[in-house]
Amino acid sequence: MRQSSLKLFLENQYEKYHRPEYLCMDPLVCLRKYSAPRDLEIAGLVAAALAYGRVETIIKNVSLLFDLTENSIADFARDTSLNRKLRVFKGFVHRFNHGSDLARLLHGIGSICKKYGSLESLFIKGLSSGDTTIKNASSRFAREIRRAMPEESDNRRKALDYLLPSPESGSACKRLNMYLRWMVRKNDGIDRGTWTGVPASMLIMPVDTHVARIAGSLGLTKRKSADWAMAEEITSRLRECDPDDPVRFDFSLCRTGMVDFRRKAA
Repeated sequence: MRQSSLKLFLENQYEKYHRPEYLCMDPLVCLRKYSAPRDLEIAGLVAAALAYGRVETIIKNVSLLFDLTENSIADFARDTSLNRKLRVFKGFVHRFNHGSDLARLLHGIGSICKKYGSLESLFIKGLSSGDTTIKNASSRFAREIRRAMPEESDNRRKALDYLLPSPESGSACKRLNMYLRWMVRKNDGIDRGTWTGVPASMLIMPVDTHVARIAGSLGLTKRKSADWAMAEEITSRLRECDPDDPVRFDFSLCRTGMVDFRRKAA
């Protein structure tokens, strides 16, 4: 697709689907429960970590988990013991992640927030003056939180690490990049704009097999594997359409694909 045609298509889809009424098909809808930045950044990371599988199941399980943490997920992460977290989440299951995985993730997040002040502060510490994308900062961010999680038995460690992927593995890190989009992009009725110290121009497109298929059909990528290299290639093309905010098209492109898929399946 020619650049002019691509930009026109992207802008048309953005105008059509980048609207709050389409949040019902997105885990972001769960974050409406919170308004304080300290809660939003933690709730966002948990919601993104669980954002795999059917969207209806994701929203149901994320909402349940938030209810279990009572009024403030930030206070719960910071101020409760690991044993209490394990008790509260006992019996919780989201596909191959158990309540013990979420207890350890939230305990690690709480430790990070007490050490650095916030998740945003940790992320910003990973940014260097020569960075043009969030790749290096994302790798440090994931590495530090994983280190802060209490140790788990070998048979659960793989499932625990799955909650927080890292670009170091070559993975597209769709859920981590989605989380960063939620936090960094301005509060426009869709994304939350909770973080102010990370430029939107550095964000990387969240890519999974679904997005990869759409991107391939639009000529945004020639790569076949939905990995980090593909995410960078797609982002590079989108940056030609919007240098300051390349991933603003993510939400609308996902809605385009979901609406088309459900229409065909009906």
